Amino acid sequence: MIIVKYAEIAIKGKNRVDFERKLRENIKDCIKINRIPFEKVRRMRGRILIYTDQECPQLKNVFGIASFSYAKRYSQDLQTIKEEALKLYKKGTFKVFVKRSDKVLKNSMELAAEIGAYIVEKTNAPVDVKNPETKINVELFNHFAYLYTETNQGPGGLPIGSDSNVILLLQNKDSIEAGLRILKRGCSLDVYKEKDIDYSKLKEYEYGFRIKELEEMPEEPEAVIVSDKVDSIKDYPYFVLRPLI
Repeated sequence: MIIVKYAEIAIKGKNRVDFERKLRENIKDCIKINRIPFEKVRRMRGRILIYTDQECPQLKNVFGIASFSYAKRYSQDLQTIKEEALKLYKKGTFKVFVKRSDKVLKNSMELAAEIGAYIVEKTNAPVDVKNPETKINVELFNHFAYLYTETNQGPGGLPIGSDSNVILLLQNKDSIEAGLRILKRGCSLDVYKEKDIDYSKLKEYEYGFRIKELEEMPEEPEAVIVSDKVDSIKDYPYFVLRPLI
């Protein structure tokens, strides 16, 4: 089980569901391209669940993802949760974090204290509430308990395809950074080479869209991404965006 979380999408109001659906599509594209066997990808409020027994590190390149964790799912039985949390402790200091969407058992602080006390009783492990070496996470939602220790960071931003398709003008080495910044805003892109710039870095984020290399610039492109900075602003015969300024 992989729990995917997002951040910026959560503030999108009435069209939030459209962003969530697009992120789900892009996640499915990622796991299919990387040949990760899965049962389903389920969209929930605040999370997307990937039903799989395998890891997918490429999720770190899916824009829209704030973080993802490899979790195991159990019943919401307190004794089961305590026993499984104990298995996650290996060595050093630890702390238990509890989040509840399902308001069951006790409140979050009480649950964290009881699970932590159980681990101390069985292992005599030291608790560190400020900087623990092991973070044992317990989330109660969807009528189950999900447990994990590691949280992997995603690139954040908005899911690609939730905004317009634009053209990235490859001018210099800064063009790649300009392209990444516009991808993070949810735009898909094609590239046009003013100079022969290697854009393979951008293809690492090619989930939910495919980059096309254009042979010529369209007469009226919707928007062209350039690598201008404050000290190098130029004039162009088309509408441009300057994400590096």
